[in-house]
Parts: sequence; structure tokens; C-alpha cells
Amino acid sequence: MVTTTTKTLNYSITKGNATNSVNATITSTPGFNSNYLGKIPGILKLVELVLAAVAIGLVASLRTEHRPLIVDQSGNVNPNPGQQWFSYVREQFLVGEVYFLCAHTAVLVFLVIILDSYLFHTTSAMIIPKATTLENVANIILALLLLAAGILEIVQTVQWKYDNINRIIMDNEALRIAAGAIALLNGLLFIGSFVLSRKELAGPKTL
Repeated sequence: MVTTTTKTLNYSITKGNATNSVNATITSTPGFNSNYLGKIPGILKLVELVLAAVAIGLVASLRTEHRPLIVDQSGNVNPNPGQQWFSYVREQFLVGEVYFLCAHTAVLVFLVIILDSYLFHTTSAMIIPKATTLENVANIILALLLLAAGILEIVQTVQWKYDNINRIIMDNEALRIAAGAIALLNGLLFIGSFVLSRKELAGPKTL
């Protein structure tokens, strides 16, 4: 059930010796504001959300599990003859990928909050929400996090693709390079969002 709230404002306008009374009616309807998705900031946020989800999926799919053998103080693999001792199962990622996942998780949380606050609100569906200072700061911070994550992912992939005698030891480098490239692209989009929100906060230029 959708509830519509109507408020009537009464105020007076004085010009010279004449005073005019004005009645204004404001109608607010809680619901879905689809107009935001038709503007450049809204489109950017949707694209950023999709790219962040894809990047997380690519890197998370490369997770491997490893259960190392326990060795004694002398370095022997089998402390007890005829019996191997295994440690607990551990998840393994390439160096920097945990940071990559954390950065993109922060991006997803931010985007979900922003989209939720812009798409579902109590103002009229004809009103486009304005950018805030918090959103402006978050855009540039997340842009830097994503650019760092993308660069780190690509650099580490190139570094560990070969062993010390130039043998290929990584068979999924294409996925890692793709994830790094997506992070870089998303970082650039966040810079675009920062520029747009900054212009919106600054308002129109006065001559």
C-alpha cells in the first residue's frame, strides 16, 4: 500500500505596499524513484555496481584450498612412522587479492547504500536527489582503492606467472588480468562520479 502525504504551506509575499498570500501544496509519495537511473550519476552507479560484482566473482573463483603437512622440529614430514599429520585447511589467494576483495566489498556496500537512499525515499518521484559531501568524499576514496587494487592485481600476476627459470606456473592469469583491468576501469568511473558530484555540490557558476 502506497501512502501519499500532502502538505499545504501558507506564506505571504510583500512587494512595496502590496501583500499577497500564497498557498503551496507539496505532495510526497514514498516509493521507487526511477528518474535517478535515467541520469548520468545513476547510470554510473549501476555500471560501477555491476563491475564491482564481476571483479569479486573473478577473484573469488580463483580461491584454492590447501592442507599442509605438519613437520617436526627436525623438518621431518612424518613425525610418526607410517602416519602423516595434516594441518587445518587454509584458503590461498595470490598476494594482494585479499586487499582486492576487501576494497571491492567496501565499494559494493557503499553503492548499495547510495542506490537504496536515492531510489527509495519519501520525496516525489519527480525529484532527483542531489549529491552530498559524504558521497563526494567516498567517490574519490573508493576510486583510489580500486585503482590500487587493479594495479596490484596486474603487477602480482605478471610477477608470479613464471618461476625462476621462466617456466609458466600460472594457468589462470587471464582471469586475474581481467579482474585487474575491471578494477582500473571502475576506479576511473568513480573519478567521473567524483567530478559530477563535485560540480553538483558547487552549483551553477555565477558571473
